Amino acid sequence: MNKSNKHLLRQSLLVATGLLGSSLLPVYAEVATPTPPPAKKVYKIKSVSKNLLRIVEKAALTQVKPVYGAETALIPQKFLEGQESTQNASTILSFVPGVNATSTNPIGVKTHISVRGFSQTQVGYTFDNLPIADLFNGGLSGGNNNYADLTNLIPVTLGETSGIRVTYGTPSPDINAVGAIGGNIDYLPKIPSAKRYESVFAGYGSFNTRSYGAEINTGANPGYGNLLLRFSSRQTAGYLDHSPDREYSYYAAYDLPQISPTSKWSVIFLLNKNQGATAARMPVALLQQYGPYYQWPLSVTYANGTAEHMMAIVQNKTLISSHAVFGFKGFYAFTNSNRLEYVNPSVNMPYNSFVTFYLNPAQTVCQYSGNDFAGNNSAACQAQTINGDNYHSYSYTTNTFGFNPSVEWLSHYVDLKVGGLGAFSLYHSQNYVYGSRNVPEVAGYNDLWNEHAWRLYGKLYAQAKIKPTRSLAITPGLKYETVSTHINDVPGYYYAVGASSGRSYGEVSPYAGIQYKPTKAVTLYANYAVGYKYPNITAFYAADSNATSTSPSTPVTIKPEQVNTYQFGVAYKHDGLDASISLYRSDFTHTFSSYYDTTTGLTYEYNIGSSSYQGINIATAYALDNYISIYGNYSLQDAHYTSNSSSAYGVATSIGEPRANTPTYLAGVGIEGHYMGTRARLYGNLVGPQYIEASTGAPTSISMPAYATMNFNLAHTFRIHRYGFKNVTFSLSGVNLLNSEASVLEKQFPYINNQPGNYLVAEPMMPRSFFGTVKIVF
Repeated sequence: MNKSNKHLLRQSLLVATGLLGSSLLPVYAEVATPTPPPAKKVYKIKSVSKNLLRIVEKAALTQVKPVYGAETALIPQKFLEGQESTQNASTILSFVPGVNATSTNPIGVKTHISVRGFSQTQVGYTFDNLPIADLFNGGLSGGNNNYADLTNLIPVTLGETSGIRVTYGTPSPDINAVGAIGGNIDYLPKIPSAKRYESVFAGYGSFNTRSYGAEINTGANPGYGNLLLRFSSRQTAGYLDHSPDREYSYYAAYDLPQISPTSKWSVIFLLNKNQGATAARMPVALLQQYGPYYQWPLSVTYANGTAEHMMAIVQNKTLISSHAVFGFKGFYAFTNSNRLEYVNPSVNMPYNSFVTFYLNPAQTVCQYSGNDFAGNNSAACQAQTINGDNYHSYSYTTNTFGFNPSVEWLSHYVDLKVGGLGAFSLYHSQNYVYGSRNVPEVAGYNDLWNEHAWRLYGKLYAQAKIKPTRSLAITPGLKYETVSTHINDVPGYYYAVGASSGRSYGEVSPYAGIQYKPTKAVTLYANYAVGYKYPNITAFYAADSNATSTSPSTPVTIKPEQVNTYQFGVAYKHDGLDASISLYRSDFTHTFSSYYDTTTGLTYEYNIGSSSYQGINIATAYALDNYISIYGNYSLQDAHYTSNSSSAYGVATSIGEPRANTPTYLAGVGIEGHYMGTRARLYGNLVGPQYIEASTGAPTSISMPAYATMNFNLAHTFRIHRYGFKNVTFSLSGVNLLNSEASVLEKQFPYINNQPGNYLVAEPMMPRSFFGTVKIVF
């Protein structure tokens, strides 16, 4: 293309993007190209600084390469700016090739994430390379297999992160995720910058969505350190009927003053609080009758919840020689969720809702004679004889303590890293029922369950990066994991005598990666990894519920889910063109599935044979010049069972049957333009059909149809530099311009009240919506 034609094309595309208010992803260009950034060969003590102590994080933010032979993609900080009104820390992942992410409101509750078809409970989640996922259930919000999950929990917001790094496949040993057999999502923390600034921001948009907040960065001050403080609040009426939600976010990052030129300390604190209605998956027949955003009338049932997630991190990096760095992170995480549900006992319908599985006939802990389920006289039960058990108070709390030491030795030919991760988590879950909103908590009388548990996780690892030549790098690694779990259920409706059970696991996982550059523009990479996911807390429910007054809990027989992952890829980068293509295959044994008992409302995890995930990822990007870039990606995914198997819950699978909730393909295309202070992006995503899972975990032959979305973002920054202002940025964003009315998730349930057959429940996607924001920097 000659210079004049190229200039004309640039002008045309920029005009088109501006008119549409467009928005495109920079992630495309940063999907794994294979050579890691060159490390300094010698680290002198006098040169130790924040950049040296955070060399891994800085490198990840400025360059994205295959890490140890595994393809890695990054959503950089520049793309996160201005996206908080329309995207959240989960849905923004949909801009990464091979990732599909949704939630049921703009703030980000009830998330569903898949990476190359792997469900969110098969993917790891880390913040600053420390686990933030629930150690007992997996997933970013309590796991989507446990029906008493934490739907209102939001562990991380976009305002707290300076980039998101996605690793495909089982990650290398030094990534501190737990159960990350299908990939890992690492939220890089926002850190203080060297320059001082203050900012305020606010926004408004569809569904009466409002946001506001402020951020202060003190800048680097010798002797005082550097402090970043941030507060934000978002609230929305929600696009689903009567489903309001509100979130408060508090964040602080502090680089302590350097006492020694060879050592650096920092502290990070975040607290995210959420309160709102818990939206239900609704029967498809009712959505077709009353509209896609219909929810149960409040006179029938409702659920209101509060949730909070807090995390505190202390980090130190110390140069112990000119070639070696010692690192240490200690952390504490707290999660708490409370939900009050109401069910009208006079309602009689055939459906079993996600919010309340207690629809008529209402299950009661107490007999209406005033005695509890064990036949004992109970004041709480006597009160229930008047009003029944139409209120349900549910709470879930975890406290997690952990530490992460490591030593890195860097040389010309070999980089060596050894370290470990230790985490201890305490868990308390309870559900009480009563006839009024003020639900008492009387164990053994009106508790459906009241359980305590602990889980101890430990990991030791070693990995090396061997560089025999400038164009070749080989990465062998090994990690050993151990997990011990103990659960204790006090007497309750589901556990008549109370019981205790537990089990320990220990596994060794090898890793090998290779990267080779035959030419300056081409990089070849491959890796092999073994990974394990350990049973969720739901795997222990069956053991305790089988206990009687004369026999203890039955043994926990479930085995860890094991995967062998193979990845091969090639990347090309030359003259403004970035392109990559990769193939992968993951073979599973002891595949996990979950059974939801519609009679009792309990969820049980179990093993069901072997399965295989395989596919291809293609990502391309082309910079037309310094102002316009275009991109496209395509991911083909296949997941199916590879054995004939059956479970104790009556579920059977056969060779070739599909694994549910895996889109058969994902595609994205977009354009980005920037000129002077104006930025414009337009992008579209296409999600292919995916098979629907039954509530028992069994595969079905029903599939959800494909759907497409298109979004845009238009922003302009005015440089003022007077009256105390540095700049003002206005932005406008649009979501789902095509106004698709597809479902982002569907599931099959059996009818209740002795009605035969099955029906589908669904979660509809967000309709066409617009959001505007303003940000002022002082």
